[in-house]
Amino acid sequence: MKTAHLLALWAGLAVSLTVAVELTDRIANPPPAIGPAVVTQPVLTVPLASVPTLPATTTTIPSEAPKTAHDALQADLSLLVAPETPCQEWAPLVLEVGWPANQLVNVLEEMHQESRCLNIIPGDKRFNGNDHGLMQINQIWRDEVEALFGDWQQINDPEVNLAMALEIWSWHEHHHGCGWKPWSRSC
Repeated sequence: MKTAHLLALWAGLAVSLTVAVELTDRIANPPPAIGPAVVTQPVLTVPLASVPTLPATTTTIPSEAPKTAHDALQADLSLLVAPETPCQEWAPLVLEVGWPANQLVNVLEEMHQESRCLNIIPGDKRFNGNDHGLMQINQIWRDEVEALFGDWQQINDPEVNLAMALEIWSWHEHHHGCGWKPWSRSC
């Protein structure tokens, strides 16, 4: 046998012996068992003082809280858009698909410019044959729409239309510093 082979064999035996000794030691002398820490809260003592009782009255406090979910949403939207902003009926969906809140007014105004807040799709007398939905997404985006949402016809769904508009806006915002380039809105 060559010397190199003998050295390799010797090194392997030395490592095996070291591991065997270590395992034997761990089995014979296991580390102490450590349980999970138990944390207890200190008991706080609060002195109680007597509270004076007030005479019984029937006072009604007018509630300014919204009575319905729709009212609550309208109250929240009033913080984001002025009353004269067009297309406000689409504002919840615009935010739901992920448009930044600071772009909400721009989206609604551009939607008004493009479609007068109408979901103009094939079959609508105003359909021009190329531009679809609320944001008038042009058929040049067909491949991207199909890659993201499946069938091109999905662009006629207001949610998909707004989501695709967001994709287009985001790409132009990132690459050109102006997400509104594909539309008539200036940056």
